[in-house]
Amino acid sequence: MRMSLISLLAGAILAAPLVVGAAEPVADAAAIVKAANWDAMETITVELTEHSFTPQDLKLKAGQPYRLVIKNVGQKDHYYTATEFFKSVAWRKVQTPKPNGGEIKAPYFTAVEAYKNGGAVELFFVTVNKGEFEVICTIEDHKDQGMHGSIVVE
Repeated sequence: MRMSLISLLAGAILAAPLVVGAAEPVADAAAIVKAANWDAMETITVELTEHSFTPQDLKLKAGQPYRLVIKNVGQKDHYYTATEFFKSVAWRKVQTPKPNGGEIKAPYFTAVEAYKNGGAVELFFVTVNKGEFEVICTIEDHKDQGMHGSIVVE
């Protein structure tokens, strides 16, 4: 009996699908950012409110530099969470509006929070990897109430 239980467990483990971890951030991001034509940068604004993103879905072009402005026009704080997308781009910086803001430089981010009543965050990046990526608000039940969308890079 003991031997068959061990055999059964071993078979189940071997038959289980292999779970692969999330992709690593873009390795040569600094070179991609430096080589980008920032004069050709496209600006897209996404407004967050109760309980939606406007626009809900984005279509971007691979190799293009972007300035993505996340602006909260709602009465609650909201997140713009797109972890896999954020790993798939070459980051220049993330900043809050001048004159009292600041900027952050990092290999990637997992989420951006924009505070209620006009909070805004600007994301500067070059799209690298093609694909479709999920975007959600991770606060409480906001995703279930409609705060979800996608970013497609072609």
